[in-house]
Amino acid sequence: RPRPRCRQTQKRMIRWRWTWIALAWTCASTASVVHVLGADERPNILLLLTDDQDLILGGTDQMPNLQKYLADEGTFFSNAFVHTPICCPSRASILTGKYIHNIPVVNNSLSGNCYGDEWIGAAEHQTFATVAAQSGYLTSYAGKYLNRYGKGIHKGGAAQIPPGWGRWFGLVGNSRYYNYTIVRSDHGAPPTTIRHGDDPTADYLPDLLINRTMEVLRSHHSSTAGHPHTRRPFLHVLAWPTPHGPFTPAPQYADVFAGQTAHRTPNFNAPWTANQQKHWLVRQMAEIDGATEELIDGCYRSRLEALLSVDDHVQTIVEYLASVGTLENTVIVYTSDNGFQLGQHRIKGDKRQPYEHDIRVPFIVRGPGFAKGVTTDEIVLNVDLAPSIVELVTKGYQGEIQDIAADGASFVSPTAKQRKEFLVSYHGEGISPCGWGKGCPRQPGPVHGADAWNNTYHCLRTLSRSENSMYCEFDDDEDFVEYYDLMTDPWQLRNAHRQLGPCRKDHYARRLAGLRTCKGASCHREVTLDDPVVLCQ
Repeated sequence: RPRPRCRQTQKRMIRWRWTWIALAWTCASTASVVHVLGADERPNILLLLTDDQDLILGGTDQMPNLQKYLADEGTFFSNAFVHTPICCPSRASILTGKYIHNIPVVNNSLSGNCYGDEWIGAAEHQTFATVAAQSGYLTSYAGKYLNRYGKGIHKGGAAQIPPGWGRWFGLVGNSRYYNYTIVRSDHGAPPTTIRHGDDPTADYLPDLLINRTMEVLRSHHSSTAGHPHTRRPFLHVLAWPTPHGPFTPAPQYADVFAGQTAHRTPNFNAPWTANQQKHWLVRQMAEIDGATEELIDGCYRSRLEALLSVDDHVQTIVEYLASVGTLENTVIVYTSDNGFQLGQHRIKGDKRQPYEHDIRVPFIVRGPGFAKGVTTDEIVLNVDLAPSIVELVTKGYQGEIQDIAADGASFVSPTAKQRKEFLVSYHGEGISPCGWGKGCPRQPGPVHGADAWNNTYHCLRTLSRSENSMYCEFDDDEDFVEYYDLMTDPWQLRNAHRQLGPCRKDHYARRLAGLRTCKGASCHREVTLDDPVVLCQ
């Protein structure tokens, strides 16, 4: 049984910057080539990516270095979302800037194209990495890539290096902290595979990733020191497994938060009457008992403890860049691939759902062109990362550049402030007819989280000065629909779809249908339709 954990620390500003009623009514793919600056003036780019880090449930509360070195010195986006709340599809969207119906990577399985043949043969060749390499950037990657990456290695298959990456240090498979395999390659050398064990001093994966990152940064500095006219900017991705399960903290941080408990939000262990208004999977959730509460609290503490290493790494990176004089010309982006739930709607620990805990993520940008110590309520999505990076790496480059045809919009360009709605999609996995096996619809014992084929949905998320809502259609045999007015129901406890009149139902359905088939600029067009509340009166 986990020991009680408790350490009270000062509440971080990031926590208080986010608010349930935070509204945004702003946030165009970028041009392929612009002719403004010399290549030596283009910024370095550092993408820091965590795995399953929530925003709403305190996922950044115990990270003082994140606050000090990034949030206080950069721009915090309080309305940052992912298009799909699951690891592999979200990461594919980050790399390509596309909604999952245009990649297509629909779940974490090979059959869902998570590092499947279609991804390897097509989509992987049109990412921000391929554009950065083509435009002269030194590119490198360290950490988790896609959940099914390299799985064939264990069956004798050859290691592969994704296109666009000059230096590679990729984790085989899904997030782990010990007992994993790394594929490594430097400057076009044949890839090698390295197997790691469970020695905390030699194998703790987050530590290896920061060591690799510092190796890359020092190498870049040594190659450019004294030769500014031959400088080539770098693009580096550091993708921790943290705080994904099994939520393993570094030894020095185990039990630091003994006694602390997960947030008991209004939708924690939601009432039966609230859950029965939701789609089939959530309706199966059992009430959370005392033992399950203790399990949730233990997971919460371990997640925060694991993130302390990430917080240390943020400090290490920023202080090093400052010491060698490159910090002020480096754009640093910090975000996660999706959020998380810890007991909300009776789901003990997972994502995959169309609720705010699952789709909201931390998102901070520090660097030239971004205001310091500012919170913005502009909408930013994971699909916006690729077009933003493309804009940065091609600015001033005068060669031909591949068009990645992103569905997202650059958050770098001041003209890309139009979005008021976006698409949220997820494709459920499971054994027919429901997802958990032969015991459907109910397995013996309490059920708090899983997946199911009918946990497949597409949602219209609207966020403007006049509306804050979520409208979801489920691809199941019930044609189930959920609608939440987050102005009055921020915890999504009341499915108000039945209270909508025919006009508003049709209005939302038509807008969602357009996004489900959108491509490119049509995915972030400026909304000119009237407010449905006014339109349908």
